[in-house]
Amino acid sequence: MYKKRFTGILVRNLILMAIPQIIILVALIFTVMNTRNHKNVSTYEMDDLTQQEAFYIGDMRNVIFMPEKLSYAGFDNVADDEKMGSYYFAYKDGKVYFFILNNESAKKADRGEYSKMKFRIVRDKPTTEHIMNEYIESLGLQGASMDGTGSIYIMDQLKYPEMWIIALKIMHYLLATALLALLLYLLIACRLPSITRQARSLKKYGKVKAVITSLDRELRKKLLYKNGNIYVTESYLIVEYISKVDVVLLDDVRYISKNIIEGKKKRRFQLTLSNVEKMYFEMFIDDEQTIDDVIYYIRGEE
Repeated sequence: MYKKRFTGILVRNLILMAIPQIIILVALIFTVMNTRNHKNVSTYEMDDLTQQEAFYIGDMRNVIFMPEKLSYAGFDNVADDEKMGSYYFAYKDGKVYFFILNNESAKKADRGEYSKMKFRIVRDKPTTEHIMNEYIESLGLQGASMDGTGSIYIMDQLKYPEMWIIALKIMHYLLATALLALLLYLLIACRLPSITRQARSLKKYGKVKAVITSLDRELRKKLLYKNGNIYVTESYLIVEYISKVDVVLLDDVRYISKNIIEGKKKRRFQLTLSNVEKMYFEMFIDDEQTIDDVIYYIRGEE
């Protein structure tokens, strides 16, 4: 605990409230990191079309690949009457490999412009067999044996999870930034507790730094009563919780009352401090003696 006792209360509460937030942020960061490292959202470099099957079997299905030459297969990928992309093929070492390109990449391929593209390797034997059966002549493979000529895998640009990968990356950076910001705020607030939300609630008594200094001095030199989380000094009633600190300037108090609240299992006691013009404060305690002691030290009489 700090020698400045009220400052110590603020710092302790700040740390206790920050710990769950740090744990949650760290857990979320590790979850996102593990998800990003999963093969379903990782992307691998593929150098040759002959690696296609090995990549698929190895569950490395998101790939970056640069085609050398593609030819339009004669039909398009259509969804809800909208053209989403087009089918292309490449002929390599006696085998046909199929691609689905989005509209932009298809235009570049038609112009003979090629660059590295991102694909999802999809196993689609019915589609590839249909292409080989229905478009054998348009592919320029007259007389070729059908068995083993066409790959059963498609390099599908439309199914590459681009948005999901980007979303995970952004989420990762945002969470890391939030954690760093929280730790930075925690570091600064531990040095300057007057900037915390709990401290700012003291503005009603004057400048926050001056009030904190006054409370520190009162707790060190003018403490009249302490019981658990309750402090009574010459000028203040202080009740500390993890989520907040209640501070009452005793000069503002005009009326004090004690009420008994009967519960199903036990009775509780309510202490009310009020001033119609300035303030209202209430607290609940299970022990009547504590209420009586607090009232005694506030009023200075039985």
